[in-house]
Amino acid sequence: MKLGIDAGNYKVKISGERGLMDFISAIGEAREINLQQIHGQDDMYFHYEGETGFAGSLALYESEFGGSIMGETKCHRDTLLRVLIGIHRYSTLYQIEETDFDIVIGQPISKHNIEEKTRIKDMLKGHHTISVNGIEKSFHIRGVECAAEGVSSFWSNPQSGLVRILDIGSGTVNYSTILEGRFIDKDSGTLPFGMNTNKTNNLQALSRGIATHTLKKWSPEDKVLIVGGIAETILPHLKQYFPNAEVLYPIYNQQYVNPIYANCIAFYIVGVNVYV
Repeated sequence: MKLGIDAGNYKVKISGERGLMDFISAIGEAREINLQQIHGQDDMYFHYEGETGFAGSLALYESEFGGSIMGETKCHRDTLLRVLIGIHRYSTLYQIEETDFDIVIGQPISKHNIEEKTRIKDMLKGHHTISVNGIEKSFHIRGVECAAEGVSSFWSNPQSGLVRILDIGSGTVNYSTILEGRFIDKDSGTLPFGMNTNKTNNLQALSRGIATHTLKKWSPEDKVLIVGGIAETILPHLKQYFPNAEVLYPIYNQQYVNPIYANCIAFYIVGVNVYV
């Protein structure tokens, strides 16, 4: 089975032939809880290779050291756990019996190099056994490909001409340029801040910060497409700097869906074309 997995710092998003799904990506330590209660539909406890922990909404509320590792690379254990939990949840939700998976995941543009991609592939490939909420599953990740975050979202709804893309995440902002379907590296990169890395969540200030960097090479009149969970909310603020900005709505099963799925849908499309 082929899956596109966007292992984001706030939510993990997955696209496959059966459908779409997402869940809170926080990871934290497990502990004894005196009063059992439900914090959300993403409450999870897991066991993997001798490690027991909380994940999702349970980690956010009950782990003293819970959260997500931010930064410009996905090459860390949090990504491994997010991907494994994601495959477990996807196969459970859609009652999939398949145990062999070929996946495409994302890596920020600034760290999208051979060394980092090789490390990520080595980390994820192979046989894994993980228990989530008492249900144990074993599966084999046969193939792993790394796509560039942000720029890849273009393929979830391709458009002609010069296109600028802003992928605004919780830990980073990927800015990328596509010209007639070709990636332009010199006008692309990763900003080391996002929605959840600052002391303020002022969208006007965040938009100005993005514009301060991108307008060094981009024109205010460029067509700018915004993806990510914050896309619709931040659009009015970014329009002050890019009047032609609009939300990129990805296409899945011939329907427009939430922009939060743009990357994972594009990753899935890449997987369908790469894996035979």
